[in-house]
Amino acid sequence: MNALVSVVIPVYNGAEYLEATVETILAQDYDNIEILLVNDGSKDGSEQLINTLAENNSNIVGFHKQNGGVAAARNYGIERANGELVAFCDQDDFWLPTKLSKQVPLFENPKVGLVYCGAIADYAHLNKQDKPSFERKYRGDVFDKLIQVNMFTCCTAIARKSLLQETQAFDDERSLMGVDDWLAWLKLSLVCELDFVPEHLAIHVFHGDNYSSNEEKMHAAELVCLNKIQPMAEKHNKSVDWDEIKQNLHVRYANTYIYNGMFNLAGDTLLEASRLKNNGKLSLKGRLLKVVPNFIWQRVQKIKRKL
Repeated sequence: MNALVSVVIPVYNGAEYLEATVETILAQDYDNIEILLVNDGSKDGSEQLINTLAENNSNIVGFHKQNGGVAAARNYGIERANGELVAFCDQDDFWLPTKLSKQVPLFENPKVGLVYCGAIADYAHLNKQDKPSFERKYRGDVFDKLIQVNMFTCCTAIARKSLLQETQAFDDERSLMGVDDWLAWLKLSLVCELDFVPEHLAIHVFHGDNYSSNEEKMHAAELVCLNKIQPMAEKHNKSVDWDEIKQNLHVRYANTYIYNGMFNLAGDTLLEASRLKNNGKLSLKGRLLKVVPNFIWQRVQKIKRKL
């Protein structure tokens, strides 16, 4: 299979990183590609850089639009993509040279509408990298797994353009910022199978100021995502215990809040979780987190971390 792959890269004040990102895409050993750089109202030197990159390489096309958020920029790129397949990369992420050549052949299966791979997590602000395991990576009909947690990052995904358009995959509502890609994958998983390459073929960079590092905003956004996908899933006869899924989401974030010393917020979150499905243990822990002084919880956390 040698389908044209359109690589959509939203750009917002990304002049510092963009050129290095583009270089890793141009270095692919799969050469039937076009790169769409969508300038989403940048205020730094991104516009000029995009123009220069496009002038110097016929595979690169630059676009400039008013700021509308990353999901709107992805939609803008999808509509202008010439490829049968659309791949996504953020302005500061990187690809390994064999990424496309290992993913594209999986689309020979007509049931597959999206292919993802593993990504190295690069914590630039901490000067360290992690290679997540493939334990929670699934293929086929993955909706029931994907609804539990987003299994992959945007820079690893390639999808059929026709299905992205059919599902109106990316929702640009601001309340979904940070999880718009998860909602897109969930929509796709309702109409096609997913496949994956069990290799780390991309590098997802965390700078410390990424939106995804704001736990409270991400918590709220994930709830919005679940509320949006629920009626769509029900139309596709997906049988899911939505209260349990939302309860698990609250518990996961409550544990994060506890780890970060946000004990009152953790208590509120566990109380909310206990109301979704009656759970006395969650309710008790939530109340204790709210009434026991913070300094005691801080001591408990210190002891746990030493064990």
